[in-house]
Amino acid sequence: MKTFLYSAACWAALAFDAGARAQSPGAELRILDVPPNYPKSVGLALSDDAGVTVGLAWSCDVGCTVGVRWDSKGRVSAFPGEPPGSGLPREVSPDGRLIVGRAMPPGSSVFQPVAWRDGVLEVLPLPPNSSHGTPSGISAHGRIIGGDAALSHTWPGRGFVRWVDGKVEDLSRRPGQATANYASGIDGQGRYIVGAGQGSGGIRAIRVDNVVEDLGSLPGARISENGAAAANHDGSRIVGTASSVATRQGWEAFLWSAPTGMVGLGAPPAAVQGSNARTIAREALVVGGLVGTNVFGEYHPFLWGPVRGRRNLNDILDALAVNRQGWIIDGVNDLNHDGTLMTGLARRGDERRAFLVRLPPWCWADCTGDDMVDFSDLLCFLNRFERAQDPRANPIDFFYCDVAPDDEIDFNDFLAFLNLYNKGCGQ
Repeated sequence: MKTFLYSAACWAALAFDAGARAQSPGAELRILDVPPNYPKSVGLALSDDAGVTVGLAWSCDVGCTVGVRWDSKGRVSAFPGEPPGSGLPREVSPDGRLIVGRAMPPGSSVFQPVAWRDGVLEVLPLPPNSSHGTPSGISAHGRIIGGDAALSHTWPGRGFVRWVDGKVEDLSRRPGQATANYASGIDGQGRYIVGAGQGSGGIRAIRVDNVVEDLGSLPGARISENGAAAANHDGSRIVGTASSVATRQGWEAFLWSAPTGMVGLGAPPAAVQGSNARTIAREALVVGGLVGTNVFGEYHPFLWGPVRGRRNLNDILDALAVNRQGWIIDGVNDLNHDGTLMTGLARRGDERRAFLVRLPPWCWADCTGDDMVDFSDLLCFLNRFERAQDPRANPIDFFYCDVAPDDEIDFNDFLAFLNLYNKGCGQ
């Protein structure tokens, strides 16, 4: 098999015109507007084209927040609610037409789970005897919403729920390896809801469909305080934060798949509060989050990929000659489908503002990470392809080489890589 692949690689190098091609330009950092009397803001989620970004704006250190949305030009507006602007958005659909979160409907003094569909507020139903709930994720087609709700029959009084075409379904009684308590996201197909629950040894990261599946632990972890945050298009790749022996405070960002189990994404040695993965691109292996960097509670944002590993987003922007004008990004809260658009929190002195970053297309055939596609990348892929046959021993190689992707390393992955190789960078 290996001899055949080397022969195919040599043929590909001759047949394909895939010389050195620089990545396309177009990197951008945009600081988003804030509403009157609310000088600070944070971006929480965005649509695939960033035509809609949602988040919060605030005017004091505790409370005093309003839900806001930004359009494609960065203009800000508040959400409907009572009192005005009380809406708290959590997620936006890929096309930007559906936003979910919490709000006080007209005539109510209690936050309820809601959806803003084409700007119109809808109250989502709750299971019997539930007083409130929080939607946290939307499927790619917009028909399925995942979240959790107050449920008296569960401990600690909260459980997973799912809304399908506006009808609520209680998932808290699903059998499995843990309870389903706190939801954080949903995969693109709407099959799996991810989050945290109570299981053997403590709090466990889980994904829930017909059963509750425990995603395991990082190697060597002595305690369990784990939580899943987000999933890709089909729930085969899940990110979150887990207890770890690799960081000073004991928390580390992770990436999970069934073949590899839970894999730590690391943190700088001096990071006081470890690392936290908050988002994964739906259709690309790009992970975003933050790292706690010092005792003053300052953070830096990271993007992770299987070629260059974990990188500081500020450094990426500097390398792309983006003028940050003194702004320092703290963390990445959401990525679009291909990992080229993202939002979160930026700071400059005492200022705190939501941002939008646009990066050039990722060059997946650049196996060596030198911003070029040439024969060395084919050889690099073949070496990683061989190591990827053992996903538990070489998980990062597995993540990179499962190009098809189907949780198998086979000839289909090689053909898929050759297709990317032919396209080169910047295509």
